[in-house]
Amino acid sequence: MKFSIFSLMQWPANRSQTSSFKNEIDQLTLAESQGYFSAWLGEDPFSFGGIGPAVHLTAASLAARTSTIRIGTATTILPFMHPLRVAEEVAMLDILSEGRIDWGIGRGGSGRGISGDGSDASQSPKVFYEQLEVIRLAWAGKPFSYQGVFYNFDELQCYPSPVQKPAPKTYITALGSSTVEWAAQNGYPVLGDPYSTFARLAENRQRYLDIAAKASPEVDVGENESPTLRHVYVGETMQNARDDVTPGLISYYRSIQNAGSATNRAEAPLSDNDPDNDPEGFLKSLFDDCTIIGDAAFCRDRVAQLNEEIGLDHIICWQNFAGLDAEQSLASQKRLIEEVAPAFA
Repeated sequence: MKFSIFSLMQWPANRSQTSSFKNEIDQLTLAESQGYFSAWLGEDPFSFGGIGPAVHLTAASLAARTSTIRIGTATTILPFMHPLRVAEEVAMLDILSEGRIDWGIGRGGSGRGISGDGSDASQSPKVFYEQLEVIRLAWAGKPFSYQGVFYNFDELQCYPSPVQKPAPKTYITALGSSTVEWAAQNGYPVLGDPYSTFARLAENRQRYLDIAAKASPEVDVGENESPTLRHVYVGETMQNARDDVTPGLISYYRSIQNAGSATNRAEAPLSDNDPDNDPEGFLKSLFDDCTIIGDAAFCRDRVAQLNEEIGLDHIICWQNFAGLDAEQSLASQKRLIEEVAPAFA
């Protein structure tokens, strides 16, 4: 079992932008000495809740402060960027980090109608797949040309090339079933989202394994791990844990209620996805079916359950979500690695 840490550069109302950056970079840096496997960095452009819209800059900053912890993007939103620029930036990150980059990518779910090539967001699936094809060619280390629907290049060569060969491991952020199926058919592991219920995680995992086995029968798909993002909080007691996180969870889900795309809303943990209609019922669903929040004993049992029932073997722990003080999230970060993780060593 691998335990990793996550940051979206949360920006609570009582915290300055500067202190938000400092607190989260400090926490991510500390995670290396604590024994976390990797640090995953999110981006959410145009969002008040998270002010880390340039995930590659965050990754570069963290690479300069650490030496062993792996650094993942969760995610690089491809349709916002030019594929050749992405290829160059991620290759540079891989060199600067000495081969520690895990590259998670997605189409984004904001529904704000913006994409890097100026096309309508409704075209983002087609743009995304073409961008990924361009980037893989750019990382091959030799001249190439490309003729597509959205991108056309005469022969050129991108520099530098990634340290990891043939490329940094690439993960697809998959909330919708169609994306899970595409990733399985094309041999890409997926990043599990923080919103799906445990039952839906199990369904998507089985769907992925079934499709991948048919697409590449010679590949041991059981080795294709799926790092999965969850809201995690290890409190002193069950009651303290639930009391500590409730304001932040309600605030977070209230903020994304109308911000997501139709797919996001349809496949969110609750069919209604409105924390204000039934706050108690909404929280119960999150605590029972979606999060890992409680005392250390409860969190150990929940992780064991997910490992046994879903085969989940890599949890990306989102422990500094909105509303929590830095001291609270740091305490959870310490308890998880000291009181939960050893049971799965």
